[in-house]
Amino acid sequence: MSISSGTPNTVSLQKNNALPPELPPVDEYGKLLPQLLAEPRSGSAGWGISWITNAFALFKEQFLLWIGMVVVYLIIMAVTSAIPVINLIFSIISFVFIGGIIKGCAAQVSGKELRFNHLFSAFGTHSGPLIILFLLYVVALIIAIVPAGIIFVALAHVLSSSDSINSVLSADQISNGTIIALLLASLVAILIFIPLSMAVWFAPALIVLHDIRPIESMKMSLKGSLKNIGPLFVFFLVGPIIALLVFTLTLGIGMLVLVPIGMITYYTSYRDVWTDQPLSATT
Repeated sequence: MSISSGTPNTVSLQKNNALPPELPPVDEYGKLLPQLLAEPRSGSAGWGISWITNAFALFKEQFLLWIGMVVVYLIIMAVTSAIPVINLIFSIISFVFIGGIIKGCAAQVSGKELRFNHLFSAFGTHSGPLIILFLLYVVALIIAIVPAGIIFVALAHVLSSSDSINSVLSADQISNGTIIALLLASLVAILIFIPLSMAVWFAPALIVLHDIRPIESMKMSLKGSLKNIGPLFVFFLVGPIIALLVFTLTLGIGMLVLVPIGMITYYTSYRDVWTDQPLSATT
C-alpha cells in the first residue's frame, strides 16, 4: 500500500496581496468591540428611557471625573460666551467637545480608563470632520429659517391688512394677524428643525468612532432617527421633565449631574441604534 505524498489541504489566512487578514478590533481583554451595523436597529419606545438610565449608570461609575470634565466645559463656555468673536469660535467647536465625550464613553465601556483629557481628545483626531458637521448643520438651519421668515412676513402683511382683523398697533400691543403669522412661521420652523436635529444626533459618534464622513454621517443619523421615532419621542419628552424636576429640587446644583448625563446619551443611544452590541434590551 502506498502512502500519498501529497500535502493536506490548508486554508490560507492571508489575503491575495499577501497581507494578513484584518481582524475585528478587540479590547484589552480580547472582547470584540462594538461593530457598526449596515442598517440601523429599530427599538421600542422604552429605549428612550433606557438611554437615560444607561447614561446615568456610566456617570455613576466615574461621577467625580464626569463632573470635573463638565465643570471645565461649562467654565470654558461661560468665559468664551462673554467675548465677541471667541463665542462664535466656541460654537463652531462645540461638536468637537461632544466628540471627546463620546470617545470617553467608549473607553469607559470597553474597560479602559476614563481620563480627564478625553474632553479634548477629539481635537487631535476628528476636529476637522466635526467642525464641518457643525457648519453643515448651521447652513441647513439658516436655509430652513429663510422660508419660515418669508411665511411670517407674508402672513403678517396679509392678515394685519385684512378688514376682519384689527391692524392698528399700539406701543404695547401686536396685531392679531402678526400673532397668527408668528405662530404659523414657528410651526414651519419646528417642522424643519426636527429632521435637522435628527440628522446630527448620531453623527458625532459615527464620525469619532467609525470615521464616517460628515455628510454621510448626517444621512445615517437621519436614517437611524427615522427608524426610532418612538424612542426619540419618549427621550425628548421625558428628558426635559426629569431635568426640570432635578433642577428645581436641587436649586440648580443638579446641573452638574444633568449636563454630563445628557451628553453621555449621545453615546448610549448610538450604541443601541448603530452597533451590534446594544446597551438596552432587544426583542
